[in-house]
Amino acid sequence: MTGQVLWLYGADAVGKSAVGWEAYAILAQAAAAGGAAGEPVAYVDTDYLGFCSPAPADQAALVAHNLAAVWAGFAAAGARRLVVSGIVVTVEDRGRFEQAIPGATFTFCRLTARADTVRARILLRREVEERSRGSELSAEARAELGAYGDRSVAFAELLKRPGWEDFAVATDDRAPGSDR
Repeated sequence: MTGQVLWLYGADAVGKSAVGWEAYAILAQAAAAGGAAGEPVAYVDTDYLGFCSPAPADQAALVAHNLAAVWAGFAAAGARRLVVSGIVVTVEDRGRFEQAIPGATFTFCRLTARADTVRARILLRREVEERSRGSELSAEARAELGAYGDRSVAFAELLKRPGWEDFAVATDDRAPGSDR
């Protein structure tokens, strides 16, 4: 099976899922229109390939295994392009993911956002969730989310160091679909 894979990765709250879904929607629209660039496309968020309790000791191995199975299904349905949203932590993990779809051409895009953007997005997600329940965030929850934001910012710094992405895109002050 050959194909093209666009893999969007980065720390929490940089927009992996939102950008991934938008990229998929654009490619799906092109496929539906039947243009030259309109090859059948699929989308997967690797978060859903790794949810397992108890968590395995090697989460990336589980994701790679499930990615291979999901791609086989997508390819059998005619997909030749795959948009993936998911965290890639090490070059070894990247290699496992590439091996999960033999013969595919991978493009890795690291999404970035400023520290203040990441922290604000993490807080906003939870605020929206609480408002939908008719409640407000407690001071304790805000403090926990602040710590979560700090961890995400630190993780983003670690992801910068390897430099094995094909390109990087900053998502600050950008909404998916705003550049169409």
